[in-house]
Amino acid sequence: GKTSLLRIIVGELEPSAGIARLARGVRIGYVPQSPNPASGSLRDDIMTAFEELHRLEAAMEAVSQEIERTVGGAQRRAVERLASISARYEALGGYSYRSTMERVCAGVGLSHEKLDTLAPSASGGERTRAALARALLYNPDLLVLDEPTNHLDLKGLTWLEKFLGHYSHAFVVASHDRYFLDRVVTQVWELDHGRLQVFRGSYTAYRAQKAEQVLRQQREHEK
Repeated sequence: GKTSLLRIIVGELEPSAGIARLARGVRIGYVPQSPNPASGSLRDDIMTAFEELHRLEAAMEAVSQEIERTVGGAQRRAVERLASISARYEALGGYSYRSTMERVCAGVGLSHEKLDTLAPSASGGERTRAALARALLYNPDLLVLDEPTNHLDLKGLTWLEKFLGHYSHAFVVASHDRYFLDRVVTQVWELDHGRLQVFRGSYTAYRAQKAEQVLRQQREHEK
């Protein structure tokens, strides 16, 4: 049920009833429990997170060549376009994305050697860590994680907890690891009998609030 709900949120699955809506232009990063293997290496798969930066690099190269072969007003306009493209490139972390990639991959437990592994030959855990790295590097407005702790060791788990603790956008996580939830979430959503309740705070806070709610309902029923 949780995986189906997450797939509806990211648009991979149509709801059997009702409508799922997302704000226009929202960038979504999704890490499923079992990612499908890509055709290239794990590194190639992760690098797809930087497709916009690669397009900007190509555009800057093209405009730079235009500046060299033009003069006067045409050259000035080309210089202005280059400045605009460069500003966008810098805002997206273009001048540091390779070092950022190395840091994130190391954080989730992917060594340089593992990055060169062909995705179809990689283990399920390696593909999951690569998918997690790709989603984190994409820096989406909404990050959706389905059981992200399944294939992480203690070091990787600690790193992910710190990363999510400083993440500047929204994220939704489904997990059976209540200790992980206690350290990263600020709300718990409970779906029960077709109704959704939102509880503020950690998983432990949710359990306490839920217990109080059940006790209150029991007393009201007895009255």
